[in-house]
Amino acid sequence: MQHRTVAYFVGVDADDASILECAETAHIQNDHLNCVLIAALPNLPYLKYGSNRFVEAGLPSNWLDVLHAKNAALKSRATEVEALLVGQGVSANVTGFMGLGAELQQLVAEQAKCSDIAFLDADLRKDPDLFHKITCGVLFHSPVALMINGDPFAQRDCVFLAWNDCLPASRAAHLALPILLAANKVVIGCFDMPSPDDVEGQAPGTDLAGWLSHHGCTVTVSQFQCGGNSVAHCIQERAREAGADLIVMGAYGHSHLRESVFGGTTQAMLEQTSLPVLFGH
Repeated sequence: MQHRTVAYFVGVDADDASILECAETAHIQNDHLNCVLIAALPNLPYLKYGSNRFVEAGLPSNWLDVLHAKNAALKSRATEVEALLVGQGVSANVTGFMGLGAELQQLVAEQAKCSDIAFLDADLRKDPDLFHKITCGVLFHSPVALMINGDPFAQRDCVFLAWNDCLPASRAAHLALPILLAANKVVIGCFDMPSPDDVEGQAPGTDLAGWLSHHGCTVTVSQFQCGGNSVAHCIQERAREAGADLIVMGAYGHSHLRESVFGGTTQAMLEQTSLPVLFGH
């Protein structure tokens, strides 16, 4: 029998209840939980120019004390979480680390690389910058999908696959294939795509539906027009109408910088908290 490994990213200050909830479902599914406790480093020392034109280090007097205190708190919390998971009888390991910027993203990616999927604890939203860094680490530097909201171990009845012709959407579909195969129904939703009368060949989503059908999925394809509403709003509304308990979609079909500055579908779907979403990039 095959079992999944879920990289579960959680903040140091997360309460026991959310960790135990995730551990309980992992135990029921007999899956492995790679629990990764993350803390952001205190702001690093910086360089400044003095009045004598010499460069001086801008090191707060208590910076090392803050660093040692955060590191001690991280190790202590990791020990507590490990004891919690042992008490639940779940197959798990606990890792804790601190990082900042690009280094943090690489550390996140290393933990995700040997997992089947990465899941972010809701408590991480309290630190938007940390949440963003972990998201980027998984999506841009690891080969696995990222899931937010809900339960990463749950069996899905209906999956809504938001589809267009971009590479991230195709990767999301491939990464989500085990979940799609286990679902009772897959709904492929195409938004603001050309109508079948305006394009040559098959309608959008038809090839994808055929591929999934060959695997044994029960698939329907629907075309939707947003009518002036955002794509993110339409995805959520159509997924609810379909009774979907998971949305699968590509992340950052446009450049990451563009979506970060101007907003976009990925950003909006990351910010919403009501629907479970699995992203691939």
